[in-house]
Amino acid sequence: MIIRTGTYLDLILLIVLVVASWYYMNKAIRGEKLPMLRKIPAIDAIVEGVGRSIEQDRPVHYAMGASGGQLYSTLVSMTLAGIAMLRYIAKLCARYGARLIVHMPYQAESIPLIEATAREGYLEEGKPEMFRLEDLRYYGQGSLTWTQGVTSSFAQEGVGLNLEVGIFYSDCPISLEMAKIMGGMNVGGTGRWIMVYAFAMMCDYVFLGEEIYAAGAIVSDNPLMLSGIVIEEVGKYFVFLLLAIGIVLAAIGLDVGTLLSM
Repeated sequence: MIIRTGTYLDLILLIVLVVASWYYMNKAIRGEKLPMLRKIPAIDAIVEGVGRSIEQDRPVHYAMGASGGQLYSTLVSMTLAGIAMLRYIAKLCARYGARLIVHMPYQAESIPLIEATAREGYLEEGKPEMFRLEDLRYYGQGSLTWTQGVTSSFAQEGVGLNLEVGIFYSDCPISLEMAKIMGGMNVGGTGRWIMVYAFAMMCDYVFLGEEIYAAGAIVSDNPLMLSGIVIEEVGKYFVFLLLAIGIVLAAIGLDVGTLLSM
């Protein structure tokens, strides 16, 4: 047989994703309208947090996590979501006149990318003079060193909005709690499900799991990134459809296991 037994559903899913990828990526390239993504409240809360920081004369803090600069791992998609959010918060701070402090991850190879992204955000708003290189903080190797640097900055300089999006391990509960103690507003999320609980408990507004990817695509205004999110949703809906069909078939007495092994 050309197709191995038991892989027909895999083949069908692959075909669906390939067709969806071709269709939506071509629409994005041609500048055509893509399906609307649902509104994420945490994105609107970022604007509120920037305004709050200005009213209180406190800085906005942004972090991608102590390990948030991974460019060569399976977690790079979270890094890219964090970079997209950095560009967005830099533009907002430049637009409204808020001070932005960026706590950089300890992966030194990501420093040029983070610096260029922050600088670009100010440049796009026509305010390159507001960019302050000294507000891009690098604390050296290790998550403990990073956590100490971030919490020290909160205590010494205050915090109006603390935005954390990216790769987080045990560093995020400490930084989020310290920001809350200092009277800051927490907004953030991570794609690492094992740490979602910390954001859910300590953030005023949270990106739950893979919502960081959708948020990164939305704030980037990049049609290709948006098309990628739409393609992913097509795959999910197809899997949900298969599950529904399987439940119905099982309910009427058909052997779903035999069908899946075909």
